[in-house]
Amino acid sequence: MTEEREVVVVGAGPVGLCAALNLRLRGIDAVALEAAEAPAEGSRAICFSKRTLEIFHKLGAAAPMVEKGAQWSRGKIHFGDALIHQFDLLPESGHSMPAFVNLQQYYCERFLEERLRETDPSALRRGWRAVSVSPQKEGALLEAEFGGEKKTLRARYLLACDGAKSDIRRMLGLEFQGDVFRERFLIADIRMLSDFPAERRFWFDPPFHRGGSALLHKQPDNIWRVDLQLGWHADPDEERKPENVIPRVRAMLGEDAKFELAWVSVYAFQSRRLNSFVCGDIFFAGDSAHQVSPFGARGANSGVEDADNICWKLQMALRRDSPRARVET
Repeated sequence: MTEEREVVVVGAGPVGLCAALNLRLRGIDAVALEAAEAPAEGSRAICFSKRTLEIFHKLGAAAPMVEKGAQWSRGKIHFGDALIHQFDLLPESGHSMPAFVNLQQYYCERFLEERLRETDPSALRRGWRAVSVSPQKEGALLEAEFGGEKKTLRARYLLACDGAKSDIRRMLGLEFQGDVFRERFLIADIRMLSDFPAERRFWFDPPFHRGGSALLHKQPDNIWRVDLQLGWHADPDEERKPENVIPRVRAMLGEDAKFELAWVSVYAFQSRRLNSFVCGDIFFAGDSAHQVSPFGARGANSGVEDADNICWKLQMALRRDSPRARVET
């Protein structure tokens, strides 16, 4: 039997959860499908901007994020040993949201999922893996696998929020255009007690990491994000090994620093996107549509803005209050 839905959202990261929640709050019959049984481990995205927090607030999910997160607006930039610039992103008082909240992505997803399940406990289906998608004359037909069984859903609109390795994009034969930059960076989330302030600290050519850049950010639960430039020829598998990560972090923090590794990853800068985020009645949002470098915290934040932009347009199109072309803009 084919299940009929107004909107099917594929992917339940911050972007997919925001989209599904936004649509449900607008009275749209939407369901989100996620292949993973539980939220992924590791901090991944951590910096959520004022605009993103305002969107979360509109969805009724901002309060626990602001309460849990490390709020900051100030930053310092160093060249070598010298402080060359400092800034305050929100010098005025009276704003309803902080400039940024640093919060591990798994917390963000947990709070959004809890809010989504408040609207309808069945609005999120975990363990559902998309296996095929077929654009129709009107809408899209999606086949998903759950517990070894195939399920078929017909969506008037399908929203692909399934990340940089999007299965929906692959099934449709769509390819990114753009560049992968010849540079690699190490992320090390460490657990330590520290009285460092909650501010963004960035170094060019620091004495502890000559020839590269370094970044330090505070997160909740005594977790700190260390980001170190490695160079293009660094071996990602080798660089992720604790015996190679720990000396780099110790050089940054001092030989007497006490810390433990919580999560490690290596990434490369990318500037890639689909030529069009629209394929019939299938729309792409977040990393499934575009990839950017994490500097400036543009990844998850731009994806949340994608979801906020598309949902009101889908509502108008579904209620026939707006021409179909508006949804594509």
